[in-house]
Parts: sequence; C-alpha cells; structure tokens
Amino acid sequence: MGVTRTTPSRQQHASASTPKDARATRSRAVASTPTSSRKRKANDQNVTSSTSSKKSRRSAPNVPTKDSVEVVDLTGETPSPPKKRARASASYDEPAPERRLRRFRSHPPSSYLDRAARALSQRMFVVGHAVTEVDGAPEISFDIVGTTGNIYKTTIGKVPTCSCPDARKGNQCKHICYVLVKALRAPQHLQYQLAFLSSELREMYNGSPISCEQSNAEENKDGNRKPVEGDCPICFMEFEPDKEEIVWCRAACGNNIHKTCFQKWAATQQAQGVRCVYCRSPWQADAANLNLDELVKGASVDSDGYVNVADQIGLSGIRGMRPTL
Repeated sequence: MGVTRTTPSRQQHASASTPKDARATRSRAVASTPTSSRKRKANDQNVTSSTSSKKSRRSAPNVPTKDSVEVVDLTGETPSPPKKRARASASYDEPAPERRLRRFRSHPPSSYLDRAARALSQRMFVVGHAVTEVDGAPEISFDIVGTTGNIYKTTIGKVPTCSCPDARKGNQCKHICYVLVKALRAPQHLQYQLAFLSSELREMYNGSPISCEQSNAEENKDGNRKPVEGDCPICFMEFEPDKEEIVWCRAACGNNIHKTCFQKWAATQQAQGVRCVYCRSPWQADAANLNLDELVKGASVDSDGYVNVADQIGLSGIRGMRPTL
C-alpha cells in the first residue's frame, strides 16, 4: 500500500517536453550548417527554377493576344516569292541583246584607210548580187570584178567575207570596202566594222540603191548620152538600134558605138587600157548591163584558180591600175 508509482509522471514529462526539444534540435542543426552550404543550395534552387521556366516557355503554345489580328488567305495560293527573286525570274523571259561577233571599232584603223583609198581610186565592177535572209537579217552577196579582172564573191553579213587572197588572210579587203561604200552606201561609222548586228544590216540594205525599184534606175541610166543617130565611128555603118546593141561613152562625151565594134576595138587596147574612140577618155563599162553568165563564157582561169574577165570588161589585168595609158 505504501508503493509509489512514478512511471506515468515520467512518461507525461517526456511526451510534454518532446516538441520543444525537437525544435531546439532543428535550430541547433540549422545554426550548425555552414554559410557556404546554404548559398549553394539557394543557387541550385534558382538554377532549377529558371530552367523549368524556360522549358515551360518553350513548350507553351503560341496563344494570340487580344491585340493580334489573324490573317486568312482566301485565294488558296502560296505566298509570292521575294521581289528580288521575282525580278530575276522575269529577266529570263526577256530576249538577250544581240552581241557583235567582232569588237566594235570606235574609229577607222590605218589598215582600213589604206584599203578604202584603193577601193575608191581603182575601177571595179559589180556584175551580180543576191539577197537572202540569214538568222533574221539580210545577207547580200556580190559578184565583183576586181582591178585585175578576177571575179570574187563578196558577202556582207554579220561577218563580211570575200574570196580574194587578201580577205582569206583575215583582212578587211578593198572589195568589202568597195561594196560597203559604193554599192550599199553604208553609214560612215559602219564602213570600217568587222561585224554587224541584224539591225545594222537591215539599215544598210534598206538605204542602199539595190533595194530601190528598178524603174528608178531606168529613169537616169542614159545620163549624158547623145541621140542614137549617124554612123558608128569604127565601121562607119549607120546605127540600127532595133537590130543591134549599141554602147556609149559614159565617162565623158556620150557618143554611141556598135557594141560588137567596140569589143573588137577594146581587144586591141588591153596593153595600154581601153579608151573612148571619140574623146580618148578612159572607158567606163556599164556595170548594170554586165551579165555574169556571158562574161564567164569567154573568161580564162588564172594560176590561182580565179575566173578572169579582164578582156571582156576592158581592164588591163595589171593589179592596182585603172584602165588608163
């Protein structure tokens, strides 16, 4: 009866003191944690929070704001390419400008001036020409009798050519100069070019005498010719224009001569050059009445293979000489 029970009171005391002791223990633990460890933990928490916020921004869908305007394409077409690309594609549709096949000459070189002087001072004859269309531009071919009587083929196209020895060496020969200046009457700045554009060829041909109507040439072909009357100065027979061909002095006096008589006369004058029976002026042949087929019939072939008609034309056959004494 006299036993004292102390256990319940110790248990109550232990349970009552436990919360305070726990808080005190944690306070001591926190107080005992070093300052550097607390800073590292704080930094780790900041890095973790910033990384998670970036991930959330990346994964968040694009949500339009109240100020944004939605554009709806009603055409059903894809957006047009940038303007620069559009201009580039449009340029492919435009035709490229024509290029000159040889370098443009800004002034006549000395080689041209030398040959042009010879072309204008020596007598040559155009005995035929033909015009064809090549690559959208006219190409004019001439059969021209040179100073020696040889017949050359001279063609004015995008790159002029001639069958003479000088042109075959790559030069702009005197025959090319002759047809450009005399036959085509090309503008001066084109006379010394080595190549032409299509527009320049059309300009030259349209402005040349050979493009005019034949009737225009017929009006002035007689020039200063005298009336066909009286006798021939060689055979002294009366002229009969309806029965025989008659030639006349185009260079000066305009007197008439039987054609057959003159041909015989000219054949005896080849060494010194053919002159008019009347006025002794150098004889000027009628290039318009020359027929290539007729000339070739009585022609000879020289050592270089060229057809020579010096006898028929009344040329001396000596290179570079006019039909003079």
